[in-house]
Amino acid sequence: MIFVKNLNSISNQEWKTSEKYPGVRWKFLVDADIDGSKGISCGFAEVLPGGKLTLHHHAPDEIYVVTNGSATLNKDGELEEIKKGDVVYISNNAKHALKNNSDETFGFYWLFPTDRFKEVEYFSDE
Repeated sequence: MIFVKNLNSISNQEWKTSEKYPGVRWKFLVDADIDGSKGISCGFAEVLPGGKLTLHHHAPDEIYVVTNGSATLNKDGELEEIKKGDVVYISNNAKHALKNNSDETFGFYWLFPTDRFKEVEYFSDE
């Protein structure tokens, strides 16, 4: 199986949101429940100005590929600015958070070594 997707090709998919993550929305690009893929899942998230992905952890490793904007990455208490072009590796169970302190939307792709996003259980560390 080989396929190509981008935000334009999934424009009819509604953005997902959660009250736990104010100012954050996401869509799925590679997910077994959508396209029958396996072994990896990928989505795209936007963090609006002032939005945040609160401190949390999860069992699988994760990768961010930043496509636009900048944000503050909280690495279990250590803060680092990340920006367009950066790739972030997050090991399993590492506590992390994002905060968009800019006036520009922060966008990134995420990847998990899971068949589907819903297999990733998020644990709050707030």
